[in-house]
Amino acid sequence: MKVYPYLSSAIARVIEALRAERGMTKSSLADFACLERRYLRDIERELKKPTVNAIYSICEALRVQPEDFFRRVSEEIEKRKNSERRVASINKAMSSVKAQSDEEKV
Repeated sequence: MKVYPYLSSAIARVIEALRAERGMTKSSLADFACLERRYLRDIERELKKPTVNAIYSICEALRVQPEDFFRRVSEEIEKRKNSERRVASINKAMSSVKAQSDEEKV
């Protein structure tokens, strides 16, 4: 199975953001979604990957349509990809500057 490197963190961030927007604690969200508190905590810590059923239960508890939830997850994934690209670009530029500096010393 293909692994999507940003998926777990994006899901976690979106759940946290929606929960905060609704003024819900992890415990209250877990209760409304009929999930174990530990399971929800582990999802937000990126230690567990939620099932589709769990995501639908979370969406219902947060009063958000699954389509809107996954749209936000996709946006979060893109943010993380773009951030990684910027870091890689900066690192490449810094390496180039360092290489030029090393050449000048010789």
